[in-house]
Amino acid sequence: AGSMEAGRNVAVAEQLLRDMNLPYIVASPLLLQSIPQWKKNGVLGLQSVVLYSLPELDGAIDTVVLGGLVGDKIALVNERVRKLTHRLKGWINLRATPKADRKVAIMLYGFPPNVGAVGTAALLDVPRSLENILRRLHEEGYNVGDFANDPDACGESLIAALSVLSEEPVIAKGSGSMQNAVDAKIERAKQGDKTTAETLSKPGGG
Repeated sequence: AGSMEAGRNVAVAEQLLRDMNLPYIVASPLLLQSIPQWKKNGVLGLQSVVLYSLPELDGAIDTVVLGGLVGDKIALVNERVRKLTHRLKGWINLRATPKADRKVAIMLYGFPPNVGAVGTAALLDVPRSLENILRRLHEEGYNVGDFANDPDACGESLIAALSVLSEEPVIAKGSGSMQNAVDAKIERAKQGDKTTAETLSKPGGG
């Protein structure tokens, strides 16, 4: 797992990762679990904290278990080594891909489902953060569609639309009906329906 010193000194971690300008990937065998135990129960608590959670505080990503104990010796699992190689190749290819062609996923909290909890977080302005992220991505050359150039586009509208898509009846009808569900909410908002998000009444649904 390496030194955790940077986890206690954010400036050290930031400077180190900035200077390297490379992904920090944690890949190691389990030191306290046998391979059969890992395959049956997954990575246990202490191992998870030491090998993965703490390095994440330093900026580590994309953790891969490479093996574990066989008797009193550490052994690698060939399939896991191949998996690591495949993922590293993916990161290298991504680095060579023009930013406009890269696909970026943003995950938002939405639990419990179907109760309007999408994009909620205590003491955080999720819609504004989402908006800032998308505008920053646009400035750095990523393709964010019409969002960056639409004066009515905002994070509030995106959250409102995602809330519609997370409703149980909409999910049950499948992906083919999702756009229709959003369009219907936009139309209701334009007609003054107070049960819908006001931001959806803006041109283009905001």
